[in-house]
Amino acid sequence: MTFGPAPYFKTATIFAYTRISTDKQSVDDKKQTDPKKKASLKRQFKEINDALKSQGLPVVKPANWYAEVASGTKVDRRQWIAARQAAMANEGATVMVVKDPSRWARNVDAAVNAWSPLKERGIPVYAVVTGVQTGTNQDRRPSENFFFLLNSGFAAQVSEVQQKKAEAGRDRQRGEGAADFKGASVFPFALKDPATVFNENIGLLSTKKGTPDLKRMIDAGTNPNGMSFGAANAFIKRMEALKVVLTPAQYEEYILFRERLRERLVRLDSDAWASKGNKEGKLDYRSNALMRMTGLYNKEPQDYPMPTEDFLDTVEKDYVEYLSDKDKNRRGKKRV
Repeated sequence: MTFGPAPYFKTATIFAYTRISTDKQSVDDKKQTDPKKKASLKRQFKEINDALKSQGLPVVKPANWYAEVASGTKVDRRQWIAARQAAMANEGATVMVVKDPSRWARNVDAAVNAWSPLKERGIPVYAVVTGVQTGTNQDRRPSENFFFLLNSGFAAQVSEVQQKKAEAGRDRQRGEGAADFKGASVFPFALKDPATVFNENIGLLSTKKGTPDLKRMIDAGTNPNGMSFGAANAFIKRMEALKVVLTPAQYEEYILFRERLRERLVRLDSDAWASKGNKEGKLDYRSNALMRMTGLYNKEPQDYPMPTEDFLDTVEKDYVEYLSDKDKNRRGKKRV
């Protein structure tokens, strides 16, 4: 059995295809619209050329490099098709290279669909990192072809397992009350909870200038570190709606829950809604976890169960498990 690059690779024209999935983009990647300027794809291209050079093979010229952000399960990827057409239009010995089989396709069906026209044209797909190629109709490599397919299939299996784990974790946390957002602020460092000021002055709503007067009361009664006059209007409407959909007992329970949550955040001396956490610039990620895990109840108490104090104790203790992916990345970079 023969594995690896064929001898004619040394004089062939090399084309390269690089890909990342939409959900694999970094923050820096998302700032760039041109795939070839995205750091992840530039790094992938460099890894391909470094591997080719170490194997004594020609490197890929920038003009023969194709890059895109797309799922590996899609069969109609534009740059994938463009790369294939360019390779097939080239005269003489031609090779299509990828970093590994998963970059070309994320399942066996997509992989076969991808290289079938190339194979008939005598152009192999070569994975430079794993060192296997598909072969061609002229240079048949059944065992190596099988390993290439196996790697593509394994990538699909790993993706499926990861997706199921992520979905299970998301469903579990949503069942516990986790939000896909940070949750609405409860203003832990304000003089009073805006909800408390609303309740104490709700009678103003029956007057002619009720809403503007109540907005001023919320502004004056919560600041410093409270709710602004401009933000109070939407808050008043939300609280009015809650009084309609919640029973008096449920509404009182909701207000008491906000107070207990505020007390936790004051004890932690950290507010997830403040960019630096507190006035000293410290951020305690326990507050981020608490706000995330209470987000749904805090926003829609009529539709979600109130998190218990025991559960919130667990969130504080094992807070990393309950952070969003974004917060986990931020925490990792700052090592806090």
